[in-house]
Amino acid sequence: MPLTFVAGSAHDVLGPDLARAVEGALRQRFAIEDGQGDEPYRSDEVDVRGWVALQQRIPQIAAIDAYQAVFVDAPVKGIEEISLPNVADPFHVASLSALVTALQIFAASSSLPTDDVELMQLAAKYLEEDELIEADLDIQTYIQLMLSARQAVARRQALWIVG
Repeated sequence: MPLTFVAGSAHDVLGPDLARAVEGALRQRFAIEDGQGDEPYRSDEVDVRGWVALQQRIPQIAAIDAYQAVFVDAPVKGIEEISLPNVADPFHVASLSALVTALQIFAASSSLPTDDVELMQLAAKYLEEDELIEADLDIQTYIQLMLSARQAVARRQALWIVG
């Protein structure tokens, strides 16, 4: 199953009723705004195996459930959970700034770019060369996650992981 990273509001990734409930819980717990208004930024799809491989390389994201996770611009310690009525599993909430820092540290230790243009060039290389499509899934995930996180910071929006 592919994953996409979305810089936007809950309304951009969830059904109306669930989006209202999640946004209300985020607003109450972390005093963040909805972030509606701007068109959401959506990453290219990544293979879920790339997320799992990246989690093994970046400890700060290791415990995040990719299917109900959001990074917010708020002081969140580690990973917090928001439980909602009629939703089986809680949403994982983590700090967007901590994510960006962890990605920058990972990039430095792996000799990877953090600049948008260089990230897009590297992403294009993986898309254009057939033999690389299944290669380095963790790096491909890093590229899309970093581009999306930078968009979320610039737009002052939450970053969602959508499966």
